Parts: sequence; structure tokens; C-alpha cells
Amino acid sequence: MYSGRANAPLDDLAKLIGFPGKLGMDGSKVWEAYQQGKLAEIRNYCETDVVNTYLVFARFLLMRGQFSKARYEQEIELVRSNLAKSSEAHWAEYLAAWK
Repeated sequence: MYSGRANAPLDDLAKLIGFPGKLGMDGSKVWEAYQQGKLAEIRNYCETDVVNTYLVFARFLLMRGQFSKARYEQEIELVRSNLAKSSEAHWAEYLAAWK
């Protein structure tokens, strides 16, 4: 059970914690989207991936004791409130999926 292939995908971790995870696209679809000229969709996918990564990292810091519960909640609210300020549709979709 101990191998270099044992991992937990970001999408699974994010969803397990209660974050939206990947919406509409995953890494396996990027090349096809690029070939079709869908650069905006790729950008949106990458942006949401970065936010998912940060949110999972914030939870990791909480679990390690590097963030207090209050600091963790502050970080989560900071992300949520900043995304809510955006007029871009992918952030509205992301926030709607965030429970």
C-alpha cells in the first residue's frame, strides 16, 4: 500500500473538505481545449485550480496547527468575499457550488 502512485487528487480533496473542486474541465481536457482555441476556458480552469489549491492548503495549515480556527475561517472568508466581487461567470459558478 506504500507506493509513489498513492495520492489524493486535488479535486477529490477539495470536494471532501466542502469546496467546489473542478468545474467543467480537468487537466485531461486542456490540450483539446487549446486545440479548439478555448483559451478563456483554460484560464478559468487554471484560476479555479489555484483557488482550490489554496483552500486545501489553508485546511492543511489548520490541521498542522499553523492556523488557528479563527485564522482559517478568516482566510476562507477572504477568498469567498474576493471571489464575490468578481463579475466573471466562472467565479459565480464556483461560489454557487461552494457549500
